[in-house]
Amino acid sequence: MTSNSSFSKVPRRKLADVVLEQLQQRIFSGSYKVGDRLPPEPQLMEELGVGRSTLREVIQVLVHAGILEVKQGQGTHIISLEEKTSSFEDLLAKSDIQHVYEARAMLDKQVAELASKRRTNEDMLILKSFLDQRKRMLQEGNYNAYIEADVQFHLAIAKASHNPILESMYSAFIPTLRQILSKLILNTVDYQDNTLYHEKLYQAILNQNVKEAVEIISKNLER
Repeated sequence: MTSNSSFSKVPRRKLADVVLEQLQQRIFSGSYKVGDRLPPEPQLMEELGVGRSTLREVIQVLVHAGILEVKQGQGTHIISLEEKTSSFEDLLAKSDIQHVYEARAMLDKQVAELASKRRTNEDMLILKSFLDQRKRMLQEGNYNAYIEADVQFHLAIAKASHNPILESMYSAFIPTLRQILSKLILNTVDYQDNTLYHEKLYQAILNQNVKEAVEIISKNLER
């Protein structure tokens, strides 16, 4: 049975995030039951006010989550109404530190690559601001502010990728990254700052040098 409930128009900022939230709310609100089919793609695009690529990106997220199933010629159906009890942030907090490093390494390379291709002048101003703040706070010995500027610098790179899904994923890493940095700086007398690495990464993204940006990330991860 297909629900006749309509969706509200979506604002253009962070479209994929908002669409994902709306679809999940609708699916778990009682409007649907297992086996129901979502409205056809053109109808969803019209009701949500989004394009085909954004809608399909969100549908794919829900497919991977085990909530939806797409069958060619039969549409998209609800296959589960069980919400996950733990968030991605909870998973990161409970994970082995090596697994966190591996996941972050993959994500760092992807966002650096996309940011190098898609960054705007405004993105670069934000990156430069956090880069300068990071260096200044370290020189002043304000380690808490230094840590915050560092994580915000990396989050700004994720935002410069202009992929809302990757940005959301990177945001989930922030509490864990903040904790790791705190331990490295506050509990280790031999902490070595890597300002030069951050400056080189900034320059590569500024120059839109995709290969160099990814290589800089890779070399830093090998340290």
